[in-house]
Amino acid sequence: MDKKIKILIRYEWKAFIRNKFQLFLLAVTFTFGLYAIYYGQSEIDAQRETINAITQLEQEEFSLYKTSFREERETLGQEQTHDIASRPAYAWYRHGYHAILPPHDYASLAIGQRDLFRYYYRLTGMSLYYQLFENELANPVNLMAGNFDLSFVLVYLFPLLIIAFCYGLFSSEKENGTLSLLQIQAVSIRKIILVRWAFYLIMITGLALLLSLIGQLTSGSPVKNENMAPAIAWILAVVVYCIFWFGLMFLIVSLRKSSSFNAITAAGSWLLLLIVIPAVLNVIVTVKYPLSSATLAGLTRRTGLENEDNKEESRKVIAEFIAHEPTLKGSERLMENNMLPKAYAAFTSLKDIHSREEVNHYNAQVAKRNAWTSRFHWLSPAVNMQEVLARIAKTDLNIFLHFQEALADFHRDITDFYFTRLFWDKPILLEDYSRLPAFKMPAVKGRWTTIYLGLSKIGFAAIVAFVLGFIKMKGGNK
Repeated sequence: MDKKIKILIRYEWKAFIRNKFQLFLLAVTFTFGLYAIYYGQSEIDAQRETINAITQLEQEEFSLYKTSFREERETLGQEQTHDIASRPAYAWYRHGYHAILPPHDYASLAIGQRDLFRYYYRLTGMSLYYQLFENELANPVNLMAGNFDLSFVLVYLFPLLIIAFCYGLFSSEKENGTLSLLQIQAVSIRKIILVRWAFYLIMITGLALLLSLIGQLTSGSPVKNENMAPAIAWILAVVVYCIFWFGLMFLIVSLRKSSSFNAITAAGSWLLLLIVIPAVLNVIVTVKYPLSSATLAGLTRRTGLENEDNKEESRKVIAEFIAHEPTLKGSERLMENNMLPKAYAAFTSLKDIHSREEVNHYNAQVAKRNAWTSRFHWLSPAVNMQEVLARIAKTDLNIFLHFQEALADFHRDITDFYFTRLFWDKPILLEDYSRLPAFKMPAVKGRWTTIYLGLSKIGFAAIVAFVLGFIKMKGGNK
């Protein structure tokens, strides 16, 4: 390393450790980062406890059903349990299966949508849409305030830290009267500013990486197969995002304005990129793709047959349902047996069939909103970074849309299992419990492509800002 550069670094280090305010800012940011890691982990740990509890309840429920086939049924309660276990007329709406979207180890670092959307559902053979929409999807308080997780600290607070350290890289020398002394040195002003810029880039980016490593090590081992790629991508994202803000600050400093101008311009850029642009995009997408959950309100109301005693009404409902199910063709001749359970099963399924177009339109509007907004991520590297971190941690909106699509397939497996036995008058046997429906979350295609595309946009913006600043700074003496 050049001797002059070593001297500059030594000088900058001494100036840094003597500046109590800068040390205080670093300490406060580091403390906020540690708290954010703790907060995120406590939120995800609570979700894991819930998942463990509902999984245990389901296991106990079906264990009780299987036991009823082996034990003597001496009491009324044992007889009722066996009826629920073996008779499809009861089992199709009593047996509950949990579809769970388990958190990734790094979900605690970027909670994303996990506190807004449900991450588990208990499904029976009843109406799928009733079970999906019976509860509110989002917490209005969190929708307004968000979560104080590590991604929030990195995306929102670290840019402010970078601004605080870099806004006076050039102007402070001018305002303190030391610029003329620097101009007569053998080292150009541009090189001096670059050395100081690089010094703080390494220091603040290093702090961000330290917090990220602490978060990764305390949330899940980075060397695990499922964590290795996300851990590397997270580190890369942090570096690229910090470089962008340092590049932007270098561009602002290169204008050679006063410290107040630099500070106001940098703060304005922060407001524009993190507050104004997201708010404007949200308003536009709301107008362009209007969305109202009121259209789904009817799906969450319990409804039934108008007249349970009217057998003709039950026959019509059963016949209409069977017409939609090729595997049940021919079971019409058996509809007199257990007619009421069959009619209710047919009615709840027909309700889904009749509502499918309306629900598909609603889901399509949500998907269009998400797709349209993602097209404008290049306008705000901050929004882009949030999306990248959420995708790395598998907490983005796309994951939950995919989850709901998988729920429809799982519900179909449940109804096929029970309705085949119900409409063909077949009992549920003990050996059938080894073939129960099981939920499986399919992999989301294109996830990594989207992540690296988002990082490339932030990286490109960082390069453009730095190059423009470098060219502008070239006009300096020497």
